[in-house]
Amino acid sequence: MAKSAKNFSLDQFMTLPPVRHGNGGRLLAPEGAFTEVTAPPQTVLDRTTAAAKLILEEKALEKRDKTARLAEARRSRDRSGAC
Repeated sequence: MAKSAKNFSLDQFMTLPPVRHGNGGRLLAPEGAFTEVTAPPQTVLDRTTAAAKLILEEKALEKRDKTARLAEARRSRDRSGAC
């Protein structure tokens, strides 16, 4: 039968290893926020698709900016010509 911790001196208490149940006394595996999450490996097709999407998004932004700039120039021209 194991003695309770209150029957040990402080020196004895500090030298005893902590009791672990269920893992055979091995250290516990890290869990939670401190584990690294690795990205799944990407194929050549995945990388190509990502690059193509990036290019298309950049072109769409350029087109949107150009369209807005031309529309503003057209409105400015129409305002000045109407007066």
